[in-house]
Amino acid sequence: MAGATTTSVLQKVLAAAGVALFAALVLWFSPLTVISRAVALEQSLHFRLYELHFWQFGSAFLAVIFLSRGHLWSYGINSQNLKLSLQWLAWLYGTVILFTAAAWLTGLPLYPSTAVFLPAGSAESVIAMLVYWMSSPVANQILFFSFAQTVLLKQWGDSFRLAGIPAVVIVSAAMFAAGATASSLAGMEGAVLPLFALGLFCGMVYWRTNSLIAPMLGHAFFFGFPLFIHLLRTGGIR
Repeated sequence: MAGATTTSVLQKVLAAAGVALFAALVLWFSPLTVISRAVALEQSLHFRLYELHFWQFGSAFLAVIFLSRGHLWSYGINSQNLKLSLQWLAWLYGTVILFTAAAWLTGLPLYPSTAVFLPAGSAESVIAMLVYWMSSPVANQILFFSFAQTVLLKQWGDSFRLAGIPAVVIVSAAMFAAGATASSLAGMEGAVLPLFALGLFCGMVYWRTNSLIAPMLGHAFFFGFPLFIHLLRTGGIR
């Protein structure tokens, strides 16, 4: 019995260490500029960010294919519990719209970014919209939730909770906030707390629904909608 317990604890520790190491390696090598140089867009901040997400997605998706043995549905890539997912999305969409409207009316910044990070010009605005509505949600959700949270849940379970939230969800949200901020390629002042809140939402919804539909769509709207309104307000979209 003691030997079995020791083996179980060792497996959990190795799983946590493996997840952290894999995520760190992906974040380390993903700021490549192979595609950016090939299409002569290396100077475009948002295209480089788009390429970064491409490498992150590719690495994490291959890991998910390997671990799931092709059964991607078991790692959140499915349409399970669609009705519940839409309920969670409605709550998030309403909250984001209210906060964005409040920021608009009070003149507060709509985005937790330095001025250099926000797109300038129509071409850069289009690329930025692709980043926040497509590449960022897909890459981050596959890496930090489909891969990391699923592996941790399989090994650690969800019995240990803080304020009703599984500790594994909190760990995944923290990894997401730290990783997304570290790989932003630019100043994201004050972004850690919003990202952690978004990570908690995504982790909880994924835990409840076993599907990445709501986390991906919620992630896209969380940053994509305020960016769209910012571009409207500043003339980035005409």
